[in-house]
Amino acid sequence: MRIRRVVLVVALLTVGLGAWGLNRWRGAQLAVDRVIFLGFDGASPNLMEPLVAQGKLPAIRRLMEAGSYGHIKTFRPTESGILWTSVATGKTMLKHGVIDWTYVKEAGLQVPYEDPARKVKTFWEILSERGIRTGTVNWWWTYPAAPIDNGYIITDRYRLMTIIKPAPETVYPVSMFAGVRDKILRGRKASLEEMKRRGIPEWKPEDAGIPFGGSRKTLDAYPTYFAQDVSVDHASDYLWESQPVPVFSTYFRLIDVTSHFAWHFVDEQLYRRTVELENAGKLTPADVRRLDLEFARVIEPVYRFMDKIIEKYLNRMDDRTALIVCSDHGFMYSRGGYAHAEWASEAPDGVVFYIGPGVKKGYRIPDATLFDIAPTVLYTIGQPLAQDMDGGLLRGTIEDSYLKRHPISYVPTYESGKRKTGTVADGKTEMDEKILEDLQTLGYIQAPAQKPSEQPAPEPPPQKPQDGAVGPR
Repeated sequence: MRIRRVVLVVALLTVGLGAWGLNRWRGAQLAVDRVIFLGFDGASPNLMEPLVAQGKLPAIRRLMEAGSYGHIKTFRPTESGILWTSVATGKTMLKHGVIDWTYVKEAGLQVPYEDPARKVKTFWEILSERGIRTGTVNWWWTYPAAPIDNGYIITDRYRLMTIIKPAPETVYPVSMFAGVRDKILRGRKASLEEMKRRGIPEWKPEDAGIPFGGSRKTLDAYPTYFAQDVSVDHASDYLWESQPVPVFSTYFRLIDVTSHFAWHFVDEQLYRRTVELENAGKLTPADVRRLDLEFARVIEPVYRFMDKIIEKYLNRMDDRTALIVCSDHGFMYSRGGYAHAEWASEAPDGVVFYIGPGVKKGYRIPDATLFDIAPTVLYTIGQPLAQDMDGGLLRGTIEDSYLKRHPISYVPTYESGKRKTGTVADGKTEMDEKILEDLQTLGYIQAPAQKPSEQPAPEPPPQKPQDGAVGPR
């Protein structure tokens, strides 16, 4: 009898501790059970907002009206791997250690950044350490996956399986690979069919009014880029249903990839007139807005792709779910084309949305930065912000009454313990090579040791648009 009583006490303690662990991430009175984060690389307010005004993006309009929205400040260099690492950590690139597309892993061996090269913890690693399960899909530089204690990571190299053999090591824990393996869309034919089904054009070069230069390589590889985002979308749907977690994050880059070349399909006469005004020093903001409207018309299909994904997650929310959406940068007209990197005259703003319990409705977020996202995720799920982060809760977004019940709390840092990292392979792998090829295709890095005859066709300056292809990155 005494043994049975001891067993019963132990069982009750176990249940109680389990409930305490659950409430530890909920907070005693917290109104949020789940946080969703959606990242859309390159989503640009000057292109998105006209489409919203025209009624073309109903889910995004719903986000704006039912939550808070604003432009988000980015910084140079506008390299996605750097920027998204700042989004994930809330810290500058000098703190997190990702400062370029590649790094030297061994003497003379340059490879794409990998997870162990990052110096600080991401919000999902912080939450995992605090007993909160997280699921993270396709985030830049998460390979090889860090062995988090609570949750899973589908690394950025999972998407490479559209063109390479299955690679279980792209997923942690590896036991989850079987569930996402068949979500990959493979083959050009299958990709083109899915593009047609989703209303994405083939972007045939003969239909472009503006001749191509280096960005033609991106156009030629477009079905592969599309397949990668669709694969991520399929895997995210599967994981949402089969592996529910309190904090779920997934990332898409189709808008960014498309924006690098799709401006070649704008009205040629309007484009030429804009270039002439720019060269004469007479270009006005109104002139740029006219070209923005035309580019928005051309690129509308990929913003509708974004809108459909947002709609899906809005429909999955209940009154105890919060949703954060952002991009890392936008695109702007400059020097004869649309760009976000060196050719752009400044680092163009991205977009940010926040909706959920306690979040103001119809509020315009001021002064948002990429560094604010990780702290906002932490606050939303009831965790302290770190004082060594370079951002904070998205300014002014929380109702005063909610903020009084759930005040912001702080800890000095989450970096006191050493972060766990994945195991890096020796040398340069096939996946390293594919990532480098991808970065070369997008014009972010140059192919090593190219002979002059092998160099991509140069894109002439905008002063002479009649001479051939123009276009920045």
